[in-house]
Amino acid sequence: MTYEQYRFAEITAFYEGQLDQFLNGFDVRRPTVLLLPGGMGSQLERTAHPYPRNPNAINDTIWVDLGIIFNQDALKLEIETRVRDKDSYVVAADHAFKFMFTKPYEQLEDLARREGWNYCEFGFDWRRSLSESGNFLKTFVVNFRDRVRKTFKKDPIPNLTIVCHSMGGMVCTTALRDQRFCSLPFNAVATVATPFYGTSTQQERYFNGENILNPLYGPKTVVAIISSLPGPYTLLFLPREIYNRDGQKLGLVRYPEYDPNGNIAVDPFDPGLIKRWPKVVRDHRQFLIQAKAEMIDVAEPIHPAIAPVFFNVRSSLDTTTAIELLWSNINGDDIIPGSGQSPLVGIPGPGDGTVPAWSAWHAHSRLGNRHELKQASHHGRLLEHPEVLSVIDSIVKTRKLPTVSKRRAGRPPAVASPSKVDRVMNQAAKRRDRKQGPPPELFEKSVQRAIITKLMSGDKPTLLGQRRSRRR
Repeated sequence: MTYEQYRFAEITAFYEGQLDQFLNGFDVRRPTVLLLPGGMGSQLERTAHPYPRNPNAINDTIWVDLGIIFNQDALKLEIETRVRDKDSYVVAADHAFKFMFTKPYEQLEDLARREGWNYCEFGFDWRRSLSESGNFLKTFVVNFRDRVRKTFKKDPIPNLTIVCHSMGGMVCTTALRDQRFCSLPFNAVATVATPFYGTSTQQERYFNGENILNPLYGPKTVVAIISSLPGPYTLLFLPREIYNRDGQKLGLVRYPEYDPNGNIAVDPFDPGLIKRWPKVVRDHRQFLIQAKAEMIDVAEPIHPAIAPVFFNVRSSLDTTTAIELLWSNINGDDIIPGSGQSPLVGIPGPGDGTVPAWSAWHAHSRLGNRHELKQASHHGRLLEHPEVLSVIDSIVKTRKLPTVSKRRAGRPPAVASPSKVDRVMNQAAKRRDRKQGPPPELFEKSVQRAIITKLMSGDKPTLLGQRRSRRR
């Protein structure tokens, strides 16, 4: 058995175990909500032993728990040559991630519990390609249908609503390209803040890493890890081919990434611009090619079978979202990760801080199936907001968007300030080096919530008019 065959078998069995858990207590009479988390929002588990150990167990959490601080777990995220998980282990996704006591989607789970819905989280390996994750999603849903039909003699799909946050919507849209899958009689598919055409933050990671992780591993190491992952390349701004066809439908008056020296449009997928990327990206240029093809696939018109119940929800309330990027004509090797020398500058405009508003509605979704949020604004916390929960509630119950955006009772949970999180993560890194325990503030739920939502949102590039600050 090859490594790929072994890996596929291990992951398939792992998903089967999750389906077993979900069906334990399943009520066929009730609505079902299946959540696809955002990018970095799925928990990742690794086998106890490398290939070809058999039997093996997937039981080592590498994303995300305290091991990310004290056991260097983020190093295990790397995807090596021949697209193997590091050291020939196997990594699989297990629901939405949880950091210590806090999950990013607790409020949706609470809503499902109050309403009596069947609720399940389909975690996907956000490091991997959209096509791989989409195929696992299709298998999971079809197996769910077959098993419920066999046990209850009833099709559960008409009661199934798939709710997708951020990158999860790209995975689901990829799966819906399969005509047999999209022809299933879903109650609805709802995407929330899905970057169909890219985010404003991912490209920055290839030059400066990730502020949450940089103090723990060093920016150079973080950039190398991120560059080795094929999936996140689909979060770059859209290729020119998509813009040429759909730019007007998206409300774009020019291609959103260009060279400040001459205002010449620059496509991050253009092979002629490869020298602008750091060497660690150039070493994985095949991922740029693959990601471009997958983004073009996501951007195709929505199939008529699913279009009536394909809903998009977005926020335009954060007017400091980078809706365009200026990309200086540089040699990528001249950029020192974490030095503040990023060649990117953002043009601010409406979005949710991560996804520009123009990117969060599919160009070919129905106008009546698009919802503009009036209160919720922060990308990583949208599914915690009462307004978004009320939209989901309406879609599940009526297959329609609410005519008036009403505020549900309650408030979004408290989140620590960015400066406090920076301080806590730097303290954690120092205490780890001194072989001491975590800083007490790390046990505060507001800090944990800030960390997990920050990881899903990414770091904004410097915006035009801002003074560049030195990054850690």
